[in-house]
Amino acid sequence: MITWIVIIAVVIVILFLLDREIYRYEGIHIGPRLQAWLYDRWAEKYDHDKKDGQLHDEEMLAKPLLAKLSNIPDPFILDVATGTGRLPFALTNQPEFTGHMIAVDISHGMLKQAAKKLSTHRERVELMQYDAFPLPFPDETFDVVACVEALELIGEKQAAVKELARVLRPGGILLTSRGTEESGRGIVVISAEMLTSLLQNAGFENVEITPWWRVFNRVFAHKPGTLISAGKKSLKDVLRCPQCGQADIFSRTDSSLSCKNCAKQLKIDGNGIVILR
Repeated sequence: MITWIVIIAVVIVILFLLDREIYRYEGIHIGPRLQAWLYDRWAEKYDHDKKDGQLHDEEMLAKPLLAKLSNIPDPFILDVATGTGRLPFALTNQPEFTGHMIAVDISHGMLKQAAKKLSTHRERVELMQYDAFPLPFPDETFDVVACVEALELIGEKQAAVKELARVLRPGGILLTSRGTEESGRGIVVISAEMLTSLLQNAGFENVEITPWWRVFNRVFAHKPGTLISAGKKSLKDVLRCPQCGQADIFSRTDSSLSCKNCAKQLKIDGNGIVILR
């Protein structure tokens, strides 16, 4: 009898911890593959569940970012943890946006939803499934790096922020967010002061933290220097080959990216998503 009581108690504790991990922390402690699986399960309902937070994406994300890029005619933007493509969607709905975006996420299901939303703008947004840091791009590649509503769900925040800084061009812009104390994610929420320090330690300056909606703040920061656009680029121009490590050597077809150096091929699925795993 005591044995069964112990077993039941253990099962209840495990279920409680799983529920807490999945619904409060979105799988932060269970590794990228399992976290990707969780997001795959959530993908079709994600935008509905997050609709309150997406009501002002154009006003609070797209338009302020474009104002900061007014002197850059064709900005090259990386969106890390793009989810269902909310930032690309908000930007491509702005007539003045003429740049190109690479949107990366660990979840294929989320990227499939992004592909549907961005179907009329796919010439300006490339989608890629990729599991973890470091990012597969050379130093100083992008005019803007974004990581919205995701930084608090990354375990090694300092290393992640340094990696975002690495691929950003001098004078480039970081767009991220801070989960507030009202988000219910107490263990992963950091104060505005701590986030500012984190960004400054990674080399960023001019940190701006602005109320956005109840559970998130919008955060802009700048990499020191003067931003001079490198001109129009796409994924094949900047992606590092996962096999030989070379960059700017891919050729592209509708179904694959092929490395000209080592012949490594990366699949492009029927949704236009590049699979780099």
